[in-house]
Amino acid sequence: MNIFVKKCLCAMTILFGVGMSMAAQADDSTIDKIKARGELIVATGNYRPFEYYDDNNQMVGYDIDIAKKIAEKLGVKLKIKDMQFTSLIPSVQSGHADIVIAAMYINDERKKVVDFSEPYLKTGMVLVVKKTNNAITRPEDLKGLTVGAKAGATSEQVARKLSETTPFTIKAYQDTSAQTLDLTSGRIDAGINDLLNQMELNKVFDNVKVVGQPFTEASLGIAIKKGDSRLVTLVNTVINEMRASGELDALYNKWIIGK
Repeated sequence: MNIFVKKCLCAMTILFGVGMSMAAQADDSTIDKIKARGELIVATGNYRPFEYYDDNNQMVGYDIDIAKKIAEKLGVKLKIKDMQFTSLIPSVQSGHADIVIAAMYINDERKKVVDFSEPYLKTGMVLVVKKTNNAITRPEDLKGLTVGAKAGATSEQVARKLSETTPFTIKAYQDTSAQTLDLTSGRIDAGINDLLNQMELNKVFDNVKVVGQPFTEASLGIAIKKGDSRLVTLVNTVINEMRASGELDALYNKWIIGK
């Protein structure tokens, strides 16, 4: 081996070691920063029954209770940042939030830009129509109609994918309550929404219905800045502890079933 090659290999080894050290420091610093500031910053969005404002203007819900357990595990206070769904992932990428917990579907596209915890709940997409509508029973029946979906969410992605083979007009909403209200008033013909969220909305809007079974299956996960393996591990520990203790089942009964 000549001297030039040896020098190159040595340089590469040093750079690799420095890079690994910097990555480890960056990984460690997230939890350290959370503990130093004394609060876990959680990005979320108004989306019943996972996160919404109660009569006292406090953010509550299934996801919020999980966020409280994560903050408790870290020994810090919980700070909630309510924002539009399209701003959630950028907030954790930029460091303005530590985690995103917002009934977020785990998918390959999102996994390119953030890391996810283990799934904490299973769900899926459904079609929603007025109770008097018997013409729409499956996605193929949407041809030529106007269909609502939540902006930037999986429902909009699913709608755009479906419209490639069954052309229809998509109307995007920042809030699924507004989407359902437009459905009841006839401004849209149908909606695509998460089953669990729609179950909650149907308690308020009694003139709409879910048709058929979920036509997609998905898992909800907590989004964390890419490469932050230490925080991912801690969040996974909390989820697994809550699952083992029956707390996740209790949250499902409390917030989704309504027991």
